[in-house]
Amino acid sequence: MSSIPVVKYGSGPVSVVLLHGFCEDRRIFEQVMPLLDQKNFTWFLPDLPGFGDAVNLGLLELSITGFADQVRDWILDNNKGTVILAGHSMGGYIALEFASHYAQQLHGVILMHSQMRADSPEKRESRNDQVSFLKKNGLSKFAKKLIPSLYQPEFREENPELMRLWIQRACLYNDQGVSLAIEAMRDRKDHTQTVQDLEIPVGYIAGAKDPLIPKETSLEESHIARVTSFHLLENAGHMGMLEDPDGFAKALQSTVEDLAGFTG
Repeated sequence: MSSIPVVKYGSGPVSVVLLHGFCEDRRIFEQVMPLLDQKNFTWFLPDLPGFGDAVNLGLLELSITGFADQVRDWILDNNKGTVILAGHSMGGYIALEFASHYAQQLHGVILMHSQMRADSPEKRESRNDQVSFLKKNGLSKFAKKLIPSLYQPEFREENPELMRLWIQRACLYNDQGVSLAIEAMRDRKDHTQTVQDLEIPVGYIAGAKDPLIPKETSLEESHIARVTSFHLLENAGHMGMLEDPDGFAKALQSTVEDLAGFTG
């Protein structure tokens, strides 16, 4: 049984679950929700353990698999049937882990500024450095360093209030949960084979100016899936839902419509 907190938007027959990324919570999608179709789709936004209203939830079992199981438990507990699962960054890792075990419960998967491959040795070492920095300097300094690095430079410089807002929110998360989430991302599986084997469609939303995942990586990965919907946001970095909410909403809406209409 899952006790993750979830907010619902809309009342349509097709359910879409949006998973936030690392050092975020469900509010990351607030700006795009009014732009989405809420007559034909119902949108569910959970807070994952360690973040938002779930800061102290299930931390002892915190892993990418543990995240995925929490989401599945919530889907089963609330009789949501078959859903579209869309994940931003870390949320995409969770969505693919879910699909590797429970593909029969999905209409499709959407990776939003995310990827299917596991961390490289260099990236794993970078994650270790993040954990060390967090433990040595605390969550406040960690958030001040992390949050601005997710955005393209022009947007970051033009939106200091937004940077401060998400730094403030990140400072309220559980520092142990943040540390465990870094380790969970570091240790996640490579899901290239998972995507190759999936009989459900996979959608991609990528940022042309993403400082973490090059657009070339997203485009290359999109050719691995059997059926793919691909959208590139020209004016976004890693945070398209905030950097280009109109473009992000259009891409997300188009993708869920494609996946919902997929019949195999």
